[in-house]
Amino acid sequence: MKNVPAELSKKGNSNSTFDHNFIKVLIALFLPYFALSLAQNGFLGLLPFVREEFNLTRVQIGYYSTFFFFSASLLSVFTGSIVDKLGSKKGMLSGIGSLGILMILHGLTPSYSLLLFLSFLTGLGFSIITPSATKAVVMVTPPEKRAFSMGITQSGFGLGGILGASLLPFLGESLSWRAAVQMAAMVILITGPLVYKLYQEQNNNSDTINLSSTLLPDEREAQQSIWQNLLSILKDKPLFKVCLLGILFGITEGALLSHFVVFLAEDLRISRVGAGLCFAVLHSGGIAGLIGWGWLSDRFFKAKRRFSLFLIGVTSGIMYLSFGLFLNHPFSNQTIVFFSSFLFGFLTLGWSGVYFTSVGEIAGNVHAGIATGLSLFFVRSLMIIAPPLFGLIADWQECYRYSWLLFSLVIFAISSFFLQKD
Repeated sequence: MKNVPAELSKKGNSNSTFDHNFIKVLIALFLPYFALSLAQNGFLGLLPFVREEFNLTRVQIGYYSTFFFFSASLLSVFTGSIVDKLGSKKGMLSGIGSLGILMILHGLTPSYSLLLFLSFLTGLGFSIITPSATKAVVMVTPPEKRAFSMGITQSGFGLGGILGASLLPFLGESLSWRAAVQMAAMVILITGPLVYKLYQEQNNNSDTINLSSTLLPDEREAQQSIWQNLLSILKDKPLFKVCLLGILFGITEGALLSHFVVFLAEDLRISRVGAGLCFAVLHSGGIAGLIGWGWLSDRFFKAKRRFSLFLIGVTSGIMYLSFGLFLNHPFSNQTIVFFSSFLFGFLTLGWSGVYFTSVGEIAGNVHAGIATGLSLFFVRSLMIIAPPLFGLIADWQECYRYSWLLFSLVIFAISSFFLQKD
């Protein structure tokens, strides 16, 4: 594939060659998210099996996500800087390769302690995929289609979650959870050659979108040290504030994905396979949310990213509150549970397209990688804390009701900061 000229990207030319190439780019950027989600959410869908084998508490279940996001958070800024210097393609390929190998090892581990260590290593591979793909989208997508395109590529995360959550528990029942994980690993490794063939690096650093007065769109900035680039971002108040508010989405997604399957299996008494199907429905809603929120942000809200993020936060809080008040006992209608799972996914998992578009637009092409890495640091820092805390509350009460209720209050409070002026 030939590189798409910057002028073509800016004007949104409808030339058929450009359209064909652009679709190939979106598919190539879709695949790393698919591989990532198949690794992460596929394993989360198997947690009832893992809990049974290793006799785990709810807090211990939450530790898996804590170790995963601890390493992902620890290196997010550094991997973002590496992506700015080495390019997005190498970053995506290295992330996919490491995820596939580590998931094979997941299926071989004899203890939960070793699983936690592998979770830590898996987070390292995860940490490079999002900055790589975000930088690529910012470089090749016209501004008027950017949030929508980001949503399309990140919908790979939802599809990976759907397949992982629906198929892996079934394979876990039929074979074993270990065999299911290793099959998923094979699929992950296959995506690497596809990305290599479909995506050619874009070298369009002159085509920058910079909405901040502090960051200058000059290629020489990409050669500065990581600390110089990071200092520039910290001085940019609008950018730093958006990065900081990533803690909201770390809370909402971290707690939800880590405990949803166990909540359904134990509090609502749904079978493990049925709980996995609901988890798949949740991710289906997430795909719709990524595309839907992106479209609303681009078209309906006229690229007012902060207001869009405020609405996502508030509606996420409403869903947490609803589960705490109404869907918290074994007699909940399963049809309502399936519908609520989809709605929960739409309103809570659809944030990342709009959020990373906002970060990338403010930072510009040159700093998109490190700015995304910084934003991920805040997102993942709360993904470290939220899952075990959510589980701790549930262990105290022997159910998840008060976990949903207390977290909804925190989500409402943080959402309000999106409307405050800089």
